[in-house]
Amino acid sequence: MTGLACVARTVAAEAVGYLAEDAFFSGGLGDGLKLGRNLTDQGGSRKGNEQGLYGGSAEIDVCDPDLLIDFLLRAGNGKKKAAWAKALGVGAKNKNVRKFVKSLTEVVLANDTLVANHGYKKGRANRYDAVLEAGTAVLVDVFGVPRVKCNCGNPLAVSEHEPGDVKVEFKGKGKGNKEWKVKKDQVVRVEKAEQPQKSLTVVDVKDPDEQVEIDLPEDPDLTGGGDGESSESPSAELVEIPQTRGLSEADATQQLEAVGLVVETRTVDDPDVSAGLVAGTEPEGGGTAAVGSTVTLLVAAEPTDPGTVTVPNVVGLSQAAAEQEINGAGLVAAVSTAPASAEQAGLVIQQEPTGGEAAAGSTVTLVVGVESVGEEFIGGTDTGTG
Repeated sequence: MTGLACVARTVAAEAVGYLAEDAFFSGGLGDGLKLGRNLTDQGGSRKGNEQGLYGGSAEIDVCDPDLLIDFLLRAGNGKKKAAWAKALGVGAKNKNVRKFVKSLTEVVLANDTLVANHGYKKGRANRYDAVLEAGTAVLVDVFGVPRVKCNCGNPLAVSEHEPGDVKVEFKGKGKGNKEWKVKKDQVVRVEKAEQPQKSLTVVDVKDPDEQVEIDLPEDPDLTGGGDGESSESPSAELVEIPQTRGLSEADATQQLEAVGLVVETRTVDDPDVSAGLVAGTEPEGGGTAAVGSTVTLLVAAEPTDPGTVTVPNVVGLSQAAAEQEINGAGLVAAVSTAPASAEQAGLVIQQEPTGGEAAAGSTVTLVVGVESVGEEFIGGTDTGTG
């Protein structure tokens, strides 16, 4: 018994080019290609050395790794760099960050792909699972695993969930996240290949019926601690970080210490894991760390009072989009209808409350326009207060 909830895990759906909230970076790294479909019909968990996971060509130019390096090493971005490196399990010294990025290869996702994404907030990389749309530009490592989302620089890792166990949720549709049809049986989850690869066979984005082989750089030596200090010797032995999600804190600590790692503990909110059990580690399980280095054990905290949340203003949105925004904010949408013009039919013409703060789980009333010929209707965005 692991304590994991036996329900479908809700994950974010992120369209090609969409810049999610709390992104690490917001400028010009590359958006990818708008393919409009999956390039293969194979889904599920697959090893990083398998053919057809990615799209590319000998001349593909969808990402700017040098710009990412410049950003991470820029004065004033030290906290972001440290959080970025920690999420990826690499040393935060400038030479390690530069070497790691240089060891990655730009491709686009051939299929919608489930990953563990990371945003940046309050000095930390915050993990969340996401399905990235086919065509999204990513940087992959020598094991064939997506490690960076190009348009925002977010660190990526292997999701701990299977594609068949998740359901997608579209947020930010008013901010560039265009909804697409996610075919669940074609969603891919990429696992680390058994050995570093010298090349990958990818779908030719210029001719999807063909495949091309692209060369990969050598596996980099990424030992070393934070800037100004070295917590690992250049010849430090690397060990694989155990997968600990769902274990008790004691059992997880024992597993980590058994491979020579030092354990720190931090509590986090994770609704899918029972309080007191392990939600994961930083760096993530399945990656590598030097013997004697520190791994942070993330232990699920006791549920807290949900408090208050911000009420989004959804007047003018379609009923479906408005309900999704309200529910996504932690509130409950209650819908009624009222006569409206043809232009307003199907749109939210009133809401109560109209904004501000409200208790999490409380109700927001939405009034949706229904065209009614010959009857008086509510015009514009009138809230009925005049």
